[in-house]
Amino acid sequence: MVVVILLIKVDPTRRAEVLRLIRPIIGPTEAQPDCSLCRIYSETDDDDALLLLQEWRSEEGFERYIRSSEFKRILAAIDLGAESPKFSINRVLSRKGLEAAGTILSRK
Repeated sequence: MVVVILLIKVDPTRRAEVLRLIRPIIGPTEAQPDCSLCRIYSETDDDDALLLLQEWRSEEGFERYIRSSEFKRILAAIDLGAESPKFSINRVLSRKGLEAAGTILSRK
């Protein structure tokens, strides 16, 4: 699995423009066969910090996405940022749910 995290700090005067670039790609990206999640969030204490979170079931699906018109819109949004973005591509080998936290808490 591939988890992509993109944090863009935008100037308040360009926030709407950045969202106009990103919002239309959320549904089409998530509809791609290997995408299990694509969301855009705003930080609760900083409306000008936008977080894009994506999960991909396979490297191949993510690589196809990187070549897509949807990703070109992400690059355009990054160009409108007020500062350099924080961008990470994370390869996840395993995933555990809330029960893993319960297991850790139950240890002495």
